Amino acid sequence: MSGIYIHIPFCRKACRYCDFYFSVSLQYRDEFVNRLVEEIRIKGALNPGVSLDTLYLGGGTPSVLTISHLEKILEAINRYYSFRDNPEWTMECNPDDLDYNTVKKLKQIGFNRLSIGIQSFQEKDLKIMRRSHDANQAEASVRLAAEAGFSNISIDLIYGIPEQTTREWKQNIERTLLLPISHISAYHLTFEPGTVFDHWRKRGRLTPVTEDESVEKYRILRKALLSAGFEHYELSNFAREGRVSEHNMLYWSGFPYLAFGPSAHSFDGEKRSWNISSLKAYMEGVAAGKNFSESEKLSIREQYHDYLITSLRTRWGCDPVFMEKQFGPEFSGHFEKEARSYIEIGSMYRSGGRVAIDPNHWLITDHILRALFMD
Repeated sequence: MSGIYIHIPFCRKACRYCDFYFSVSLQYRDEFVNRLVEEIRIKGALNPGVSLDTLYLGGGTPSVLTISHLEKILEAINRYYSFRDNPEWTMECNPDDLDYNTVKKLKQIGFNRLSIGIQSFQEKDLKIMRRSHDANQAEASVRLAAEAGFSNISIDLIYGIPEQTTREWKQNIERTLLLPISHISAYHLTFEPGTVFDHWRKRGRLTPVTEDESVEKYRILRKALLSAGFEHYELSNFAREGRVSEHNMLYWSGFPYLAFGPSAHSFDGEKRSWNISSLKAYMEGVAAGKNFSESEKLSIREQYHDYLITSLRTRWGCDPVFMEKQFGPEFSGHFEKEARSYIEIGSMYRSGGRVAIDPNHWLITDHILRALFMD
């Protein structure tokens, strides 16, 4: 399996918690799309005959592009790459960018999965995060997408927002479960360095929630979604049967993927590469035929650690036989030795030859990983 990720670096507003690379200079959209198409052409010539399983447009906010922009990008992708039958094509969207005609057109040009950034149905949460939509727009966008023919709709939620009560979090989940969705990504708010929220935290303007509050909200979420028929298949992700994110499974399973756009990261199994995190420098680099990316070859130890970090986030866990073949007996032996004690106490388990962390113990994943890493 392999896929393509395209980073669309535009947002209408700067959300106060986000540390992804973005720009609010929407006047550069035309030039950016032209340079992006050129990057797709350049990399397409270097990767002839590549057959792909997924396409994912993230950001930023891909839905700030026009349908014409998107058609131009997809035309370039289809010219230089091929896909298996019925590939998963996902686009991230903000609720305020979606109306019926837009979502209908997104379906017509090839997208079959939408990931809608709702984050919360509480107006005070949306205001403090500086989201560009309100709660009613959030709900309406999902229903419009379903009416336009999308049967695979994911939404994002954030918990651990300062001053968000347990009652409000339960209301978010209840309102979510009334919507025609097949997938939920629920992330705990983190105060990333350089963000407005982190600046406010340092000044005492915002206080992070306590660990006990975080655990309570996580358990409320997990219990409610499991009861509603969702599978908790990855630390932060829940899906109805057959609706896991195929693209994100590439990351969590260690498969290769290509990426385009400023700040976008690619992986070929042994080497990571990433484009420069500057819209201006990216466009100038592509236009001039100059290098606009960097790369690093991972050591065996780094590959082993990456495999653990990604695979043990999922309910399928990791494969010790694959470890021995890919990284050598030193690493697989270390894993077996360190995992044994966690298996004995029930934090980890074996199933079908694989070893996984029990989902009831996912909250201590970082603790377990530290023991499994090679010094």
